Amino acid sequence: MSVATIINQQLRAFTPSNVFCSWGASKFQAVGANQIEGIGESYSGALMFFSRGFLHRGHVLISLNGMDEYTISIGSVRKGKMNVKKQIKGIHFDMLGTIIDSMIETKNNYEDRKDQGAA
Repeated sequence: MSVATIINQQLRAFTPSNVFCSWGASKFQAVGANQIEGIGESYSGALMFFSRGFLHRGHVLISLNGMDEYTISIGSVRKGKMNVKKQIKGIHFDMLGTIIDSMIETKNNYEDRKDQGAA
């Protein structure tokens, strides 16, 4: 089983379907070891998808390192290089959905979101 398949299974198992759907995720693809540059660390494999979230519209890369921890990077990818907008390292599999949601979709302060016309 590929690393990307495992990431996808863990992400879907620990993320409520309504939260997952709110990301507008599409264009899922497996990424080989160190195939995307600009992440800043070595990884054994990754899953990348395109998001149309409230806070982030662009690429999401979930990579697995040698210590069995995940790094989530959001940004844009062009010609095999990622321009990282935000990155969180040292994530365990059961927190993937919660952390991705906080990076691309959820805004903690309802009033701030309402002021931007999205509530």
